[in-house]
Amino acid sequence: MPYCAQCLIEFVEGIGKCEDCGAPLLPGSPPEDPPVVDLSGQKDVKLVSVRIFTGGTAQMDADLARNILQSQGIPCLLQGESSAEILPVLDIPLFVREEDVSRAERILKDYLDTEAVASPEEVDPAEDS
Repeated sequence: MPYCAQCLIEFVEGIGKCEDCGAPLLPGSPPEDPPVVDLSGQKDVKLVSVRIFTGGTAQMDADLARNILQSQGIPCLLQGESSAEILPVLDIPLFVREEDVSRAERILKDYLDTEAVASPEEVDPAEDS
């Protein structure tokens, strides 16, 4: 089954691009989850919030961001995950180590803040006139 390399979501055969981000799908299964780095055993680690997720999709968006960063080798932590399941209106901050902030911000911007470009077959010819 093909999968999206950005979202790490599997799709049924016959679909050529991700329905969420528009990226072309790759053959096979998504790579296994990268190992999670446990920051709790480290002393003197300064964590910095790189993004705060809110609203009804906060948990899903925060999980996606965490998976993206972890796949890039950046350990991160979501605060308030269990609270968000009960009260989905709460903010969910995503934390990374201070030394990873600029790289994490750049990666999240590239993945989450860019609009998917429509392929030529998606463009409605009526809109061109």
